Order: sequence, then C-alpha cells, then structure tokens
Amino acid sequence: MRGRLLLVAALLLPALGVGGWLAYQDTLVPVVFGSDASLYVPARPEFGENEAMIEALMPAGPGLDALLTAQCDLPLIEKGADGAWISSLLARLEGTRHGRRWRLAVRPGWRLQDGSMLDAARLEVVFGPEVSILGGEIRRIDAATVDLRFKGAQGELPERLSRWRLPGSGPFRRQGSSLERFAGFTHGPSGFAGLRILSDPALMQSRAWAEGLATGRWAWTVFPGNIAPEDMAKVRLAPYDELRMKDGSVWFLSRRLRRLRPNAEDWTRTRFFGAWKGSMDLPYDPLGM
Repeated sequence: MRGRLLLVAALLLPALGVGGWLAYQDTLVPVVFGSDASLYVPARPEFGENEAMIEALMPAGPGLDALLTAQCDLPLIEKGADGAWISSLLARLEGTRHGRRWRLAVRPGWRLQDGSMLDAARLEVVFGPEVSILGGEIRRIDAATVDLRFKGAQGELPERLSRWRLPGSGPFRRQGSSLERFAGFTHGPSGFAGLRILSDPALMQSRAWAEGLATGRWAWTVFPGNIAPEDMAKVRLAPYDELRMKDGSVWFLSRRLRRLRPNAEDWTRTRFFGAWKGSMDLPYDPLGM
C-alpha cells in the first residue's frame, strides 16, 4: 500500500509542479502607470487670449505631419519625462509573464471628438488590424476591457502600444495643416482656439521669412538656413527666443506665446495643450480665420 502511495506521489508531484509553473506564467502582472497630469497643465490666459488663432511657419514634411497628428490622436501609452509609462486612454495594462496575453482596460469617462466615450468596442475596431499583423487576436472581455492573445511572446508590446494612436482622442481636431480646439476634451479646452501652419516655400525665402518675423506675424517659425546678414539683423531684434533642436533645426518662438515648450530631443512630440497667446495683438490673418 505504501509503495502505491509513493508511486502516486511520484507521478503527481511533477504534474503539480508543471501545472503550478504554467499558472504562474499565465498570471497577469500590471504595468505601473504614472500620472498624466503633467501632460495637461491648464492654460492661464487673460480675457480673450484663449481665442487666438495662431499662425506658424514651418516646412512641410513627415515631421510636421507627426507634430500635428500628436495633437489630435493620443497614443495608448507613452513615456513621461522620468521614463515611466503613463497613459491618458488606459486605466490599466497587464501582461502575463510569458508575454502571450495582454489585458487593456480603458480609462472611464474619456470623451472622443465624435461625442462618444472611449470603450472596449472602440479598441477592438481600431486596433484589431494591428493585433492581426502580429499574429494575434483581440477579444472583448467587458465594456471596458479587451484581451490581446498571441501565439508567441510579445514582451515588447508596451513599446508597440506607444506607437498606436487612437484617432480623435486628443485636444485638437485636424483639417489639413490646421488645428481647431476640441472644446469637449476630457481635461478641458486648450489654451488657444486653433493653429494654422503655413508651408509656402516662397515664405521660407530669406526676405519674406525675416520680414514676417520682424513684424511679429508668426507665433513661431523655423530657420530656413539662407538669411542675408542685413535680414538676420532684423530677426535678432524681433521679440523671439531662438531655440535649437537636436536635429539641427532652429525655432524662433514668440515671447508672447506662453508655456509652449518645444521638445528639443524630438520636436514632433511638442504639446500645444497648455500654451496660449499672451497678448491681445493677435497674428495678422488675411483670410479672416
């Protein structure tokens, strides 16, 4: 009898060990999020200053497109200034130790630009194709939660999620090279009514660029790289701060544009939410926008 018990124990213990190890590997472990409060510091404009339509001069290209998209479509997660993960759109992100299953829960009460609230169904529709490309599937768990299931480990999924943007989730609406404030944004309205980017190559020529700066036409502009000394002398006297970006570009930023902090490491990640035009002298607007 004792021999049988020992035999059963010898067979069960490895099975229990394997089962316990598999259960351990399939346990969901949370990704710790920091607060997103620093991303949406409210503007403090004087009366009427938050109604400014801002005009800027920048060359067209993928960088400009990324800059404008970032104001309108938020990533599922991103890294804060301290390197920690933060999210405006997700309340929770969990992954198993083997990396083949991930659970995403949306942040409650997040309003999208079409007037709806963010829910699991929106994640399923928007990001289903992205999951399929990785050989996985997305399953809705409840109204707020989805599971992403993969055949192989996806340990780098947080990095991928930081590149997946949800259309219409940000504080601005985009039309071409213009932005319009989304008044129903969850963290409140942004500090200016809209932004129009001018990319006319003729305006980037030395004389036109310098004269525009000298007259204070643009809230900010990018150095075109071909300026006559007499024109640059006018620019140096204009009320702009000269900011050098890591990619070699130079921004001239109006001192009247408050709390716009260009990201020198990657200027396409610059945020417009908390900025406002700190003067009632609004930019020249020949189209009456």
